[in-house]
Amino acid sequence: MLISLYIKHFGLIDEAEIEFIPGLNVLTGETGAGKSIVLEALQVVLGGRAQTELIRTGRDKALVQAVFDIAGLPGVRDRVTEAGMEMDEQEPDMLILSREINRLGRNPCRINGRIINLGIYRDIAGSLVDLHGQHEQQSLLMADRQMQLLDRYGGDQVLGLLQDTEQAYRQWRKNQRLMEKITSSGRERQQRIDMIKYQMEEIDAAQLAGVDENELTARRDVLANAERISLLVEQVLLSIHNSDNRCPAAVDLLGEANNNLDELCRYIPALKSTQENIFSALCLVEETARELASCKDNVEADPRELNYIEERLALLDRLKKKYGPGIADIMAYRQQISGEFDELLAMENDAAGIDELVHKSAMEYYALAQQLQAGRLKAAAGLEEAIERELKDLAMSSVQFAVQVSDAEPGPLGQNAVEFLISPNPGEPLRPLAKSASGGELSRVMLALKSILAAADEINILVFDEVDAGIGGYTLQAVADKLDRLSQTKQILCVTHAAAVAACAARHYLIKKSANSQRTVTSVTSLDGEDRINELSRMLGGGQESTALFHHVRDLLRCRVLKD
Repeated sequence: MLISLYIKHFGLIDEAEIEFIPGLNVLTGETGAGKSIVLEALQVVLGGRAQTELIRTGRDKALVQAVFDIAGLPGVRDRVTEAGMEMDEQEPDMLILSREINRLGRNPCRINGRIINLGIYRDIAGSLVDLHGQHEQQSLLMADRQMQLLDRYGGDQVLGLLQDTEQAYRQWRKNQRLMEKITSSGRERQQRIDMIKYQMEEIDAAQLAGVDENELTARRDVLANAERISLLVEQVLLSIHNSDNRCPAAVDLLGEANNNLDELCRYIPALKSTQENIFSALCLVEETARELASCKDNVEADPRELNYIEERLALLDRLKKKYGPGIADIMAYRQQISGEFDELLAMENDAAGIDELVHKSAMEYYALAQQLQAGRLKAAAGLEEAIERELKDLAMSSVQFAVQVSDAEPGPLGQNAVEFLISPNPGEPLRPLAKSASGGELSRVMLALKSILAAADEINILVFDEVDAGIGGYTLQAVADKLDRLSQTKQILCVTHAAAVAACAARHYLIKKSANSQRTVTSVTSLDGEDRINELSRMLGGGQESTALFHHVRDLLRCRVLKD
């Protein structure tokens, strides 16, 4: 239910807040008073086009805010949750939509105070209100909406078949895609199998498990420079350990120094730490000499080992150019193509049975689609009769209404296209609903459809713009009665020029335009008591002093109260 609509600096409205109640809410006023501005504001807050021309002259921005009670609408709450928003814990059924129109071009949309993408905003807002303007494309005029309403009218049986048909279609398409993947480009698939097989064999032959490229490179460098390494080690050893009698080695000099310091410490004990340092240096030099001697023993020129390592490193370079910058990358690629190889082989094995699988799923889909079509045809016949009865009550006694269920390309909704057709006048052919009626006729058609489909339509707020246009007398009273009945299950907002319709309202608003401080201002006022009687009298064409007309209006309201 729409609880309230707040409008600020929009059109000719400086600021207004309209509070709505369940049932029929009407807005009346003189022609040009600004009733359309209120509906435009509602359209904007529901995600309609926000034009800067709608901003009040002299203002930088306009604001429209609508407050809804979404109790009983779990689908709306689910959409809000899916969009990443949370409902107020204190008022979990309250949904607040607001839009700004800014002359700078930034028009933020907010749901419960949080800015949200316009597309998501429209999706949520579009499930709240069904707006019926005389010259606007209605949701009921859309082919997919007409099919949806026909299926809803068909009840659980049709809706169940629709769900089964959609699941069968998706399974069929899934199998088709698998068949296309299996059967298309068989030669290319076989070439890919051969290529993957060659690559796996090449990588496996390299035996890369446990191989460390850095170790191989280090060993290659040692073997390639074995002679130079031996020469350098020998020279170092001569310097520190193996004297050639021309120059004492470092170990000999340190040994002699250690012996002298040992004797010196007898005279100067404070030099004990110095003697220990020399002794430590002697030990380090001796350890270094042993390591160098061991290194010399292990470094020998081995052309065969060097050649083997060079070949391994060359092989690694070739594999890295093909499969990845390192051994880990090559092995990861090996694992990846192994999975693809298994999948391709499985496709080869499955090719024999995929045709049968596709055929079976197609037959299941077509069988369900035929049952769905039969259900739709049966529902269409009932809907045609019901709509024609409603339209006859609205002075369209010669109307012909048809629900055309035609064949269409297979899809998740079956193999049908659904279109509402109407011939408002004798001798005219049936034509699509959107093209056959205009003005009051289109409004009455919409009212009739909404009356019969009210229980099937999940949207519970209906807005009618001058549904009474171009009609009068008995027909006008029939429209009023139908709106009254429809308002028992739906919240109705109706812009009207008809007193018969306005008299049915649970709440009556007057839209009035006046000059204020040399500016034109549109105001919205809730009417009650004598004010409402005066407005209804004006709508009936009476003047201020028409006492008889006032009595007639009072009787009209009294009869409406007694009827309720």
